[in-house]
Amino acid sequence: MTLLKSDGFFASDASTVAIESRAPQCAFPEHSHDFYEIVLVEHGSGVHIFNDTPYALCSGTVCFVRDKDHHQFENVDNLHLTNVLYRSPKNFRFLTDIEAWLPGSHPQQQSHWQINSSALKKAKNCIDCLQTSANSSELEDIASSEGLFLQLLMLLRQSCFETVKQDSREACVGALLNWLRNNYSEEVNWEELADSFSLALRTMHRQVKQATGMTPQRYLNRLRLLEARRRLFQSDDNITDIAYACGFSDSNNFSVQFRREFSLSPLQMRNTINH
Repeated sequence: MTLLKSDGFFASDASTVAIESRAPQCAFPEHSHDFYEIVLVEHGSGVHIFNDTPYALCSGTVCFVRDKDHHQFENVDNLHLTNVLYRSPKNFRFLTDIEAWLPGSHPQQQSHWQINSSALKKAKNCIDCLQTSANSSELEDIASSEGLFLQLLMLLRQSCFETVKQDSREACVGALLNWLRNNYSEEVNWEELADSFSLALRTMHRQVKQATGMTPQRYLNRLRLLEARRRLFQSDDNITDIAYACGFSDSNNFSVQFRREFSLSPLQMRNTINH
């Protein structure tokens, strides 16, 4: 596994924050770093394999990566990211006790947040300002970059919780996508599901396509297939049981869709574990 080192990304040894844009982000193999980063998805879609667990990415996804984590990007489609790098929560010149604004280290703490388009625009503006000062090793610029970094953390944390509270169409779509992530194995009646989130069916289709780059059914299938792949790697369950557990009612259809997504059959994918 590749280890990315901080001296290749920070402007100087004195710098505590750095910005790396990926427009677009290509598929990138598994790697880790000796620094921390916040990954902000601007638009496009892809899959983030984070500590061996897959997450579907779309506009507004925020990923928190620590120095002990390993991750990779795959199945990318016009995926544009901005990475905000920092050496560690305890390695700032002027900031202290920022852990309260970050996901905790407990496994149940979410490493992936979702923010709405308004918050995404504000975050990008903050990052644009941060980038100017982050390229300097002058003391006043380091202080400025750390202040902007704290503003960004506060904005992301506040916005993450606001997406649940707001009664807007975008918030309804965000809540629907979150429901799919947590209930991918259930049989879905799209008209009933749209109605339960106060959305017209056509509006739901259009908004989900805009947010994820996929139709609702395609997005749901990706969630199911990603979970199936994880189970193939991390469990001894047979392939048919995995198909049913992930929401597929027909194991043959599961195999066809799995091969279409990953270019390998479920059995071939499982056999790669031993090679």
